[in-house]
Formats: sequence, structure tokens, C-alpha cells
Amino acid sequence: MPQFFLTTWILQSIPVMSAASQRLLQLGAVPRVILLNPIVTGPLLWALTIAPKAIQGPVLQQLDRLPFENALPRIVTALKLLVALGISNSFNSLLNRMATNGWSLSTDSSKWNWSQEIAVVTGGCSGIGELVVKGLADKGVKIAVLDVQPLPQRLKGYNIHFQTCDITDPNAVHNAAETIRSKVGHPTILINNAGIGSAHTIIDTTPRQLQKIFGVNLLSHWYTVGEFLPAMIKQNKGHVVTVASMASFVSCPSIADYAATKAGALAFHEALTSELRHRHNAPSVHTTVVHPNWTRTPLIADHASHIEKHQGPLLTPDVVAAGIVNQVLSCRGGQLFYPDFLSSVSGIRGFPHWMQERIRDSIGKRGTGD
Repeated sequence: MPQFFLTTWILQSIPVMSAASQRLLQLGAVPRVILLNPIVTGPLLWALTIAPKAIQGPVLQQLDRLPFENALPRIVTALKLLVALGISNSFNSLLNRMATNGWSLSTDSSKWNWSQEIAVVTGGCSGIGELVVKGLADKGVKIAVLDVQPLPQRLKGYNIHFQTCDITDPNAVHNAAETIRSKVGHPTILINNAGIGSAHTIIDTTPRQLQKIFGVNLLSHWYTVGEFLPAMIKQNKGHVVTVASMASFVSCPSIADYAATKAGALAFHEALTSELRHRHNAPSVHTTVVHPNWTRTPLIADHASHIEKHQGPLLTPDVVAAGIVNQVLSCRGGQLFYPDFLSSVSGIRGFPHWMQERIRDSIGKRGTGD
């Protein structure tokens, strides 16, 4: 059973846990770093079981005041499970960090000089992309923005080379890349952030809409990587960030085209990571894939109120952008989920079919604002 759902079941089995606290858990507001941190739960378990009487006595006295029968055994059982889960989760996280970095825990930070690095950001004029541009620029990174929107005035105080570019056109991407290489230099960071989407059923989707969304959300990754990756491979230094979505794992009604592109973006990332290691012998070119849940950006502006009403609070772009910037600055690759506790959803394809369909039914009934 995925860790988050198991943790939820454990906590809901504790009678002394308030309804408000359970609601916070459902919203993901109770940080997993606390619930699954054995440094937190371990001492609590120790205090309730084998601590000296001077410590254990006052704690047990407080528990005796609770209006529940057999509260102590249930709490101890829950804490034991949480400690075990916490240790397992910590070990799992360690293995994940190693696996996404060629089974290494070391960084190549000595190779990176942020004032000398160049980052290409697609869709960098609004939303998450704009905040990524700001975050990297604040660290001294030179930025090249590819977008069809004009560069907003608020970005013009930064060291940014702006290029109007339709990233669905490989010739336009090639021409923009040539200009960047000649005027700015060879980029060492590529952030494929641009994305579009709208709500419509499969039979209402037009060929033109399909061509546009696949071009922006997926095919453009091939064009940009084809232009900028060879120089990174030559140096065995670089970082390619793929902004996907939680829709990489769960497809909802009315966004089949969007979900298909985001599932494709995840497949692209996985193949790119493997090719860098086993075809190009460039393991120090890092790769990161990002899976945000619904985020308050222009992409969902028309449906934000509906989504928030039926599916809970939206993420804000600054949370996702900060995670991307920090991942780049860490000089390591990774897989990022926002909110973090939704990482368990990545295993949904391995769930029993009845469970998968219940999840899709639940999402389908609530809708996406279509």
C-alpha cells in the first residue's frame, strides 16, 4: 500500500486525533517530513514505552485525561507503525536520490559557476517559467527566454536574452538557438517549461488543437534538446529540466490530450536520462522531471475557481518555481512532486484496477471545469 495512504489509515485509526487534524492530512497540510520522520516519532514512542519514570509518568498522566478507552495502546501501535514507515521512507528516499543520479550521492558542484552558466527557459514570460527565470537570474545565471509572449516589463531589469520563438516549429527553434549561441554562449541549463491546455472531450478535440498541444507540451522537447544537449554532452556538464504534471500518472475527463502530452514528457525524461548514461557517456548531465498538481497559472485561469471548489486548494507558482531553482542549484537530478505527498500517486498504474477506477471515477465526477 502506498506510504501516504497507509499513513492516512494509521492516523485515522487514532481516536484522539481531531477531525480538524485529519482534514489537514487530507489536504496534505501535515508535512510528511513530520509524520514519517523517525527523529520525531521515535522519541515519542520512547517516551510512552521505555523512558525513565520521571519522563514517562507526566506523559501518561496527560493521556489518562483523554476521554477515550484504551487510548495508550492504540497510540503506541500507531507510533510503532509510523516509526517503521519513517525508517522505510528515509531509506527509500536515499535510494531515490542515488538512482536519479547514477547511483551516486556526490555532487559535481565544483564544475558549476553560476555567474558563468546560461539557462534556456521556454515559456519564461509568465507563470512558473517567469519565476524560474527570476530565481536563476538572482543567482547570477544568464537567461535566454523562448516564448511567443513579449517579455514582461518586470523581467527587463534582469540579464535576459529574449527570443520570440514558436517552439512548435523546429526551424524557429534552430534559428533561436543559433542566435543564443552566437550572442550569449552555449547553454548549460535547459528548462522545458512551456505548456498549454484546455478542457474538451476527446470527440470535441480538433486536429488543430492536437497539433498545437503536442507541439508545445511534447514535441518541442525534442527540438530544444536536439539544439542544446550536444554541447552539454561534449562537456559532460548540464541540466535538463522537464516540467510534466501529476497528469503524467492520472488522466482525467476533458483533458485527455493534455494528460497524453504529460505522460509523454515523463517518458521523454526517462529515456533521456538513460541515453545520457548509456549512449552518450555523459552521466554528469543531470535530468529532472517535475510533477505539479493543479497550479494557479494562466493555463487554468478560466477553471481555477471550479477546480479549487471541487478538488481543494491550488498550488501557487512560486512553490513549484522555487523547487525547480533549488534542484538546479543542488547540482543533482531528481523527480519532484508538488505537493510532495502526492509522490505516492506515481505508482497508481500498479494499483488493482478497481482502485484505479475508483480514483478516476472520483476525479471524473468532480470535473475539471469543463
